[in-house]
Amino acid sequence: MTAARSMSGPAPVLLFPGQGTEAVGMSAGWAAHDAWADAVRRAEAHTGYPLGRLMAGGPLEDLRFQRHAPCAVLAHSVGVFRAWREAGLPLPAAAAGHSMGFYSALVAADVVPIEAALDLICAVEDASETAFATRPMGMAFFIGLPELDVRQALLAHPALTLSNRNGQAQFTVSGPVDALEPLVASLRPAALKVGLLPVRHPLHGPHMVALLPAISRRLAALRPAAPAFPLISHFDGRLLSTGPEAWDEGLASVALPVDWLAVVARLRELGSPLAECGHGNQLAGLTRWAERSFQVASLQVPPEPA
Repeated sequence: MTAARSMSGPAPVLLFPGQGTEAVGMSAGWAAHDAWADAVRRAEAHTGYPLGRLMAGGPLEDLRFQRHAPCAVLAHSVGVFRAWREAGLPLPAAAAGHSMGFYSALVAADVVPIEAALDLICAVEDASETAFATRPMGMAFFIGLPELDVRQALLAHPALTLSNRNGQAQFTVSGPVDALEPLVASLRPAALKVGLLPVRHPLHGPHMVALLPAISRRLAALRPAAPAFPLISHFDGRLLSTGPEAWDEGLASVALPVDWLAVVARLRELGSPLAECGHGNQLAGLTRWAERSFQVASLQVPPEPA
């Protein structure tokens, strides 16, 4: 991964990371940039959460609280994008978001304001807490196993579903925690790394499908705008170029599986430079794991003041 210091050259495709990339200190150096600070202020005003303080100093368990983490990632990534735009970043050729990183892409592309994306996060949280109140849900990750091995292991756990294809040997599974734990235990000896993710919902799987009508009704008044640049579906890699199809994808994304290999295939076709727009290098790693020839720049280091 390389740092993005100069914004000259072809327009990049931006990659927006999702929940799980939050970390104490992620805001270091950004508060001096008005565009970043404005995105965080708007998110704080809309949610009432102390996102800036949590990003700067934690504690980590509060930053990772289910209600805080996705809002912090969204505000930070949108602020990073807007600060770099002010510093000369050309309008992207396209953008992709991993999981709820797609919400950041929606806001960056001006499909919806940041408040609407925060309302979508809240709607998902409210619906999930109600639907799964009696049986804890979550997600687990598996690295270093062939997909066939994961799918064969899932045959013994019909309540679980393969929810993310992040690479040829990187997967996540969603469903009840009491089924995830024995699956993790059974596959741990053969895997490079396994474990439960810090989420409390069975995202990107059939458990979320029944929640979609209520989530959609809650946000029915919103009228999405045409995106300023195409967005890439994390479900099948297709390009989304109208406001309604991009917003519909956002609404459905909590139930749609993530196929980052399909995104990478689209990136090959586009042939543009790549840059990760958010904290950390999660998507740089996933993308280069799938296509070793790719170079992914990072926008996480603040640009030089104008």
